[in-house]
Amino acid sequence: MLDALIMTLGFEPGPLISSVAAAAAEGLSEKARIIVLTAAFPDERAERAWLEFQKVFGMMGIAEKLGVKLERHEIPLDDMTSAILKIKRVLNELREKSAKICITGGMRALGIALFISYLLVEWRKEPSLSIYLEGRAHALSLPNIRSFLSIKLTKAQRDLLRLMESGGVYTSSDLADLTGRDRSTVYRGLQALYKKGLLEKNERGYKLSRLGELVRDGMQS
Repeated sequence: MLDALIMTLGFEPGPLISSVAAAAAEGLSEKARIIVLTAAFPDERAERAWLEFQKVFGMMGIAEKLGVKLERHEIPLDDMTSAILKIKRVLNELREKSAKICITGGMRALGIALFISYLLVEWRKEPSLSIYLEGRAHALSLPNIRSFLSIKLTKAQRDLLRLMESGGVYTSSDLADLTGRDRSTVYRGLQALYKKGLLEKNERGYKLSRLGELVRDGMQS
């Protein structure tokens, strides 16, 4: 159940409507917060989009059924630091909640400010993050970027990642043969990488997760 949905408004209400509908299908808690970030400067297109979004949101009946609160926060975009700090204050209130962040508007500065703010918050419960493609009602889910930035690996763990190819499935015996290390040592390394979210496992063995692919491809040779 989601306690909060955070979105950015550009000039079209469509992505916000799609995001709210998806959140409602996923499940919203009672009195969940629907937070819309808009630019503080006046813009007729953005204001029309906000009014249209409010109208459709009212027709959804979510507010009446669950007591969901719709909030609008105007973010100053004349100074990026001020924008980030204001958004971060909003996000800090949600760091222990189940939250979803959707970059839904075409206003790039606002989306960038929200993304940076997300990185700076010390989340107790990691939110999901997605970005909507402009002109299409389709969202891309982003991997856990914060984990990517904070991951620390030993040399042995880095060696294991380098040996694993995308789509390949490996056992500890496979990698022990490739590295020349003891099987139990390799197994502990794989378990550590799995706990960091860099590997997935099934009945056949371990494979790189999407986050693991990012980390491996970003490592220096």
